[in-house]
Amino acid sequence: FAEEELMAQMTTDVLQANGFTVNYTFKAADKAIGTALTTGTIDMYWQYTGTELTDYLGLATGTFPTDLASAFTFVQTADAPHGLCWVAPTQFNDTNGIAIKSSASGTYGSSLSAFGTYLTAHPTTKVCILSEFRTRQDGLPGLVSKYGWPTTANYVDLGSTAEKEIASGQCAAGEVFTTDSGIAANQLVTLTDDKNLFPPDNAGLVVRSSVLQKYPAIANLMAPVAAKWTTPVMLQLNEMVEIQNMPVATVAHTWLVQNGVLSS
Repeated sequence: FAEEELMAQMTTDVLQANGFTVNYTFKAADKAIGTALTTGTIDMYWQYTGTELTDYLGLATGTFPTDLASAFTFVQTADAPHGLCWVAPTQFNDTNGIAIKSSASGTYGSSLSAFGTYLTAHPTTKVCILSEFRTRQDGLPGLVSKYGWPTTANYVDLGSTAEKEIASGQCAAGEVFTTDSGIAANQLVTLTDDKNLFPPDNAGLVVRSSVLQKYPAIANLMAPVAAKWTTPVMLQLNEMVEIQNMPVATVAHTWLVQNGVLSS
C-alpha cells in the first residue's frame, strides 16, 4: 500500500543520493520478507512495531508498552538477539481501527465499547473486516474478549480495508488502518479504542546487524527523515498517492526536496 511504498522509495532516494546502490522490491509478503532478512537475502525493510510484536514475536496486547516510543524500544530490545537492529523510528501510528460514517456516531456511539453494546442489541449489523482480522488476537478475538462484541454478529470478509463499503452503506462499520487517506476522504471517523486493544504501530527500519555494523550511515541518514513522518504528514502523503493518484516516486522525491533532505 502507498505508505509502505513511500517509505521504501524515500529510503532508496536518500541512500542513492549518498553513494549507496539500492535494489528494492514491493513484491514479497510479510512472512517472506522476515525470513529473507534473517537469512541474508535482503538487508533491510520497514516494519511496523505492532506487527512485529504480535505476529512475529507472538506477544499478546497488554504484555508490551502502548506508547510509540516505549513500544519501539521494547521491540528493538526483543529483536536484538535475532541479529536485527531497529533504527529510524517514525512518529505516526498506523494501527488497526474500526470506522463508521461520521453521521452515524449518534446511532453507534464514538467508541469500540459503545459500538459493541449496539452490536449486541443489533447482531445483524454488517461489519466488514480483512480475513486475517478474524484470527488476530488484536482483531476480532480481542474485540470479543476485551469489548464483549458478539461472536455471531454479521462479520463479512473483504479483500481490502472497508472505507468505500462503509461510505456506500454496504457496511455499517469496518476495519481500517488509522493513517488511511480514505477515512477523511469518505467522511468517516474511527471509533475510540477506549480499552487499548490495538497495538502501537509506528514503523522502524529493520536492518540486519552485520549490515548496520558495516554501514552505520544507514541509520544516521534515515533517522532524521523518519522523525519528520508524523501522522498528519503520512495522511497527506498517502492522500496524494491514493486519492490524487500521483506517482509514488514523484510524491516521495518532492517531499524530500521540500524538507531539505535532498537538494534537488
